[in-house]
Amino acid sequence: MTMLVACDDGIVLTGEHHERLVEALPLGVDAEALEGALADCRTVTHLGTTVSASREIAFDLRTAIRLYERVPLGDHDVELTLDDPILLVWLRGRGGNVEVLSP
Repeated sequence: MTMLVACDDGIVLTGEHHERLVEALPLGVDAEALEGALADCRTVTHLGTTVSASREIAFDLRTAIRLYERVPLGDHDVELTLDDPILLVWLRGRGGNVEVLSP
């Protein structure tokens, strides 16, 4: 599952949606408005997956990856990656109210 999420200090465009925006393919949301919202965003790439995020989230995400941050997933703590389920847990753990805008 890939998703676009909005949280209290910005947005994150994950996996497939990031690639589709780069390739200018329809996203199922207003692509023009989305491009405007992402104009000030930065990309983060890790283990072959790229996401777009607001400056603050991108900075925090890069720092967390560099520090080998782990996130609780089920009964385990797992290494932070940009895979959607793990990234979503990390975003929620930042205290943001995460809203999925597009499935």
